[in-house]
Amino acid sequence: MYRFLFLFLTGLSSLFVQAQKQHYPHLTLWSRLQLAKEPNPHWNFVGTFMWRRQNNYRDNLHNPLINPLMIAGQALVTHRNTPNTVWIHIAQISYMVSHQLLGKPEDFNAPVGREIRYAGGVEFNQEVNEKLTFRQRFMQELRFFKANDFQPVGRVRGRANIRYQLTPFVSVNGVTELLFHDPPLLKGQKPFRFHQFWLGGSLLWSIGERVNLETGYTFIHGRRATLIEFDEQNVLNLHLAIDI
Repeated sequence: MYRFLFLFLTGLSSLFVQAQKQHYPHLTLWSRLQLAKEPNPHWNFVGTFMWRRQNNYRDNLHNPLINPLMIAGQALVTHRNTPNTVWIHIAQISYMVSHQLLGKPEDFNAPVGREIRYAGGVEFNQEVNEKLTFRQRFMQELRFFKANDFQPVGRVRGRANIRYQLTPFVSVNGVTELLFHDPPLLKGQKPFRFHQFWLGGSLLWSIGERVNLETGYTFIHGRRATLIEFDEQNVLNLHLAIDI
């Protein structure tokens, strides 16, 4: 709980510190299809397909489906200890094809980005009672961009999640996350420079014994890579998870 409050307050303070800078608002849709396999209580394997779209401020501010944002595939291997309190994310490997968030005229001419990403880290799982669960996750990423000749770029992220089971079929989730650049860095970047702050909520619907649907909203305040400018995403979330 204390980690959740720390991440939330730290991220919230960044909004006030950077309030006088240039901000670009966006409406986006993030969706994913996730397939998970748990051969035993200690191991979990997850494959994910991600599809994201965005609005176009020139044509329609209120339609998040007009322009592409990202398409990606991801694989994750996780080991859990016997009490199920510590999860080690051994490898999270992603391949992403991404488009620039459209906030100003120059963004329409930005090239399509291609990225290979590796991440590893630890997650703490605290089941307070049968209905309430806290989770805190810390991940280190190495990102390899085609535009940077696939040289590694670092990023660290801390995430806190609260889940409460309203009924046997519906749970409510709250999440906050902070992301910082860390070595190795792009040319001109400073270490541990703020990158993004996330704050969101969602409902998790159990629509079958092995099928869950998640619907929600996330606000993302993020600094652009090389400029003191900020993108503010209003993200609509639609995710489907299947245990196989």
